[in-house]
Amino acid sequence: MKKNFLFIILAAFIVGPAYAELTTDDTVSHDYLYNHGYSPVMINTITKNVAEINGEPLEEPVEKEYYKNPCIKFVRKVFMYLDPGLDSHTFTNDYRIKPTPRYDEL
Repeated sequence: MKKNFLFIILAAFIVGPAYAELTTDDTVSHDYLYNHGYSPVMINTITKNVAEINGEPLEEPVEKEYYKNPCIKFVRKVFMYLDPGLDSHTFTNDYRIKPTPRYDEL
């Protein structure tokens, strides 16, 4: 009996711990999320939230040059007023979503 017990203990030490732990930084990394089947939108959301929580600056996508024209900017805001589902590049950027459009959003 003692011989079997000693063999089990030696086998446990030989196998040892797996050391396969994941840290929080690992589970929110881009590669980990991509390899586990998350969508690009979800990966972008997680990246923005982690950067906001840690107080790190996050580069936003560069706005196209013709969007800076005042006339085009006004037309885009009018269309966004009529259809709140249009992309205004304010996703998770301290924008309070209102269920109905208002005049002060123009």
